[in-house]
Amino acid sequence: MYAPVFLSGTVLFAAVLCFGAEETKLTSRPTEKTTASQPATDQRLDDEAAIRQADASFLKAYIQGDAESAAALFTPDAEYVDELGNVFQGRAAIEESLAAFFAKNPGCKLEMNIDTIRFISSGVAVEDGSTRVTLPESEVAVDSRYTTVYVKTDGKWLVASVRDHAPRNRREHHAQLQQLQWLVGDWVDEGDDSIVTFSCQPADHGNFLLRTFTIRTAGHAVMSGTQRIGWDPLTSKLRTWIFDSEGAYGEGLWHRDGENWVLKTSGVTADGQMASSTSIYTFVNEHTMTWQSVDHEIAGVQQPDSEVVTIVRQAPAPAQAIVDDRQ
Repeated sequence: MYAPVFLSGTVLFAAVLCFGAEETKLTSRPTEKTTASQPATDQRLDDEAAIRQADASFLKAYIQGDAESAAALFTPDAEYVDELGNVFQGRAAIEESLAAFFAKNPGCKLEMNIDTIRFISSGVAVEDGSTRVTLPESEVAVDSRYTTVYVKTDGKWLVASVRDHAPRNRREHHAQLQQLQWLVGDWVDEGDDSIVTFSCQPADHGNFLLRTFTIRTAGHAVMSGTQRIGWDPLTSKLRTWIFDSEGAYGEGLWHRDGENWVLKTSGVTADGQMASSTSIYTFVNEHTMTWQSVDHEIAGVQQPDSEVVTIVRQAPAPAQAIVDDRQ
């Protein structure tokens, strides 16, 4: 009943327990065949049913956003280890993480497959399965596998341990980039003395976004550049690499902050000075976004923040203009 998401800290753990309020699927495969050392007694069947009911109870609590009830399904000293090796200890920490996650990510979706439930003894069982979590705002789906240890305490089956395992050769590049799909297209910012045009298109089978920009003054291009955006599997973040026509370069990381997307970059100017800045992008609607540069430094000297700039999607070129260009 667990589902890791590309988050960190306590929020990561909360996401790992993510059952979907909007769409949740709980399916299972047949339990392993019994052997002479594992008789299929009526008690064993009752215990398996109780474990499946515990999964269903967690599902109900999650749909209701009830962190307290969800955490009550764990032992007081339960342990969770995520696929990055982070350890979360105790029911209280679990409840706190769930509460924070419910508040920040309502409507998370989950598909879950229970592969096996194996009984190690009369009071210990191990459940293995796989999950797929989808965050509603980004529609990013993340697959994982899990192993859960249940213990029977005072006649009730509770979760004592959960460990997540990343699927082999998991590649999330294309899926993660869907979070920035709203950047795709042709955009323009028309100022009093200059025009800046942007074009963003998928590249390399959708594993990257390639943004190009051109700054024109009095009808002449004075600067151009490229920005390549991709998923960094090492840091589990969206990363960008920037180059301009004057010889400057930089790189940075994207993260979401409420309604904004924040890009923090650092690099080198064309004349060899260290520079850094933070760009704030706000998606207004499918035809409009805003942009602002803050915390801009060159050679350690703070630069003034820019104004908030409105960028609009360019209208398609008239059909006649296209014909004329071809002639």
